[in-house]
Amino acid sequence: MSAQTTDHSVELADRVAIISDPHANLRGLELSYKKITSRGVEQILCCGDLVGYGNEPNEVVEFFRAKSIHTISGNHDRLVCGQSEAKGWNPFALKKIEWTKSVLREDNFAYLSKLPVNMLTDDCCVVHGAWSNPDKYLFEERDFFEELEHLPATLVFYGHTHMPSVFQFLLAEGKFDYRNLLPTQNSDVYVKLLEESPIMLVSFINPGTVGYPRGMTNQGSFVVWEKQTGRISYEFFDLF
Repeated sequence: MSAQTTDHSVELADRVAIISDPHANLRGLELSYKKITSRGVEQILCCGDLVGYGNEPNEVVEFFRAKSIHTISGNHDRLVCGQSEAKGWNPFALKKIEWTKSVLREDNFAYLSKLPVNMLTDDCCVVHGAWSNPDKYLFEERDFFEELEHLPATLVFYGHTHMPSVFQFLLAEGKFDYRNLLPTQNSDVYVKLLEESPIMLVSFINPGTVGYPRGMTNQGSFVVWEKQTGRISYEFFDLF
């Protein structure tokens, strides 16, 4: 079953939380959900990869369905559903994909199969890897530069790398500048300029992961976006 390419149907609240890459880790998903709702945030968007790596694919998919969390698909989700090919995958990840296929309930498989690849609203787009390619990793400066010509919005939430990060461009009259930030618990990032400003601000925001951190860390993370002010705040929490 092929997935819808882009979801245009989501109407954003004034405050929105963005999570990514829960990877069948129910504890991490529940912890992030509790922290998000304790801040009075009622709407959550997810950059994909509900399954893979972890041992609770059914429980995580059921949580998304029960809480009506808006999500797109990730590369693990698409591979489980037969919507992509296993080229360049490491053996550990592939083994977990095969196990997930064997235990995933039919209704949860149907839910994953119907997830859109991207999400686009009047204010932002949500992708797993990149707008140009959902499997692309955005790591280096050139990766972000390549995306500029493809973008349908000036605010991009993306996942896939599992690494919380911010990359911003300032564009004006043929000139540009950029910055790459590694956020911390107290980081506030602004993605909105004054309406009369001659400068265009393009922001790529990776909330990190709520299920499977990379490297020598046990921290999950997510972001909360306040649309009116343009402020995005990061929150980190211990997963293990």
